[in-house]
Amino acid sequence: MHSDERETSDRPKTRADYRREQEQAEQEFQERDRKRVQVEKEYARRHGNEPANDERPEEQRVNPTESKQKRLGHRLNWAIFWLSVLIIIVYVILFFVEI
Repeated sequence: MHSDERETSDRPKTRADYRREQEQAEQEFQERDRKRVQVEKEYARRHGNEPANDERPEEQRVNPTESKQKRLGHRLNWAIFWLSVLIIIVYVILFFVEI
């Protein structure tokens, strides 16, 4: 191992390096996802169970992962709300109960 190779591997990543890696990973994911969708459509066509033709542009179609994220976000918001209510109830009970 050369000394400059060791220096680059010992150096911590900069934010720009990290961002580039994240962007590249996101692009690779999008490409894999696009190919996966293509393969699934081709499979559906071959096996005769193709869903109704969706003529909307790709940008307007609902992404299943986005809808799952929205649903999870909604559930988390409600969970946070109810936990806050329960914490307030506990404080009120502790305020009125003398220990």
